[in-house]
Amino acid sequence: MGLQTSIENVVRTEDGPYTCYDAVVTAHDISQLYKTGFLKVDDNRQRGIDSVTGKRILDDEKVDRWAEQLIKGEAYLGQLSWNFRKDETMLEYSDETRSLKIGAGAATIPDSGHRHMALLRAAESVAKGSSFKLDRKVSVRIYNVPEGEENRIFYAMNQEGKKADPTRSKWLHRIGAAKIAGALAEQCPSLRDNVDTIRDRLSKKNPRLCAFNTLSGAFEAYWGDCNPEDEAALKIDIEYAVRFWNKLAEVRSELGKLDIARRKRVRETLLVDSALAISAYVAVARKMHERDVDLSILEKLGHPVLIKHGATGEEREVDLFSRENPSWEQLGILVPSTKRTGEKVFTLRNARQTRDAMLQVIEGILGLNQQQAAEPIAAAS
Repeated sequence: MGLQTSIENVVRTEDGPYTCYDAVVTAHDISQLYKTGFLKVDDNRQRGIDSVTGKRILDDEKVDRWAEQLIKGEAYLGQLSWNFRKDETMLEYSDETRSLKIGAGAATIPDSGHRHMALLRAAESVAKGSSFKLDRKVSVRIYNVPEGEENRIFYAMNQEGKKADPTRSKWLHRIGAAKIAGALAEQCPSLRDNVDTIRDRLSKKNPRLCAFNTLSGAFEAYWGDCNPEDEAALKIDIEYAVRFWNKLAEVRSELGKLDIARRKRVRETLLVDSALAISAYVAVARKMHERDVDLSILEKLGHPVLIKHGATGEEREVDLFSRENPSWEQLGILVPSTKRTGEKVFTLRNARQTRDAMLQVIEGILGLNQQQAAEPIAAAS
């Protein structure tokens, strides 16, 4: 195919609500098109850029494995996908000649990024003496959809098959209550660029508050009955969520943007930014929204609590969310274990029961339920 602007022997087909085209190209075609910029990866529509390293999210082990299989002629790659974005590139298809003419523009890769990278590495290996066949034929589905529709393609090809982290797929294609979570992460100053939209797990070097999957999961659990098609109601819910979180972050600055040193200290000493707590905050927001409770009651979450030292009975104040608060162990939220050195350490237990326990504590502090929290927690000053 080289750099020509038409592809021959193309079959018109359909995928989603759009007409698309199935074609066969060679590994050499793909290599040349990528080198000239005619074929490109839009990281915002793929797995994204690692928020810590600044590099493209790529499973190099997978790419190397597929490249090696390609060189041996054993790889199963399936169908690749390209998109010539509507309104950016004009496509003209002839049923008579089965040719697809391509106007000015470039093709993006809405899915199959790793398979493209494997083909490129295999093609590069030829110069080093490998036996890879550059004329290997590859099936490609060519879309002509708007840029935003690439999110749906990525979601359909990855989330349903669990290939990409749910965080990334949910961020790109928001369904139901995830729309509220996404808008909150974008509109709330303390959450903007403070929620990881790439990975489910935060590394120790990642100063962000949480992964988007944590936030969206909480909204799906406690706001799942919202009607995302009711734009007026959705707008009200989003506006309230933003006001709620602004106030919450005012009371608990740990829920805002922190540098890595302070985020590390918070994670080591408090539970305030844990997934359990974030889930509880969203549940509380829903209840307060429904009851029209004044946001000022959130200030209670900043009050210290009085605890007793087990051996001496001496009373002292600690932060409500402090890991020193014995109630977290009593409720099974912190699980103790002993190192070989004899040092006692605690592990956060993330389960339905502990999420419910955390929620009960916070609702008790705020006076939103009738049940009393454990005594050391209830003694808020």
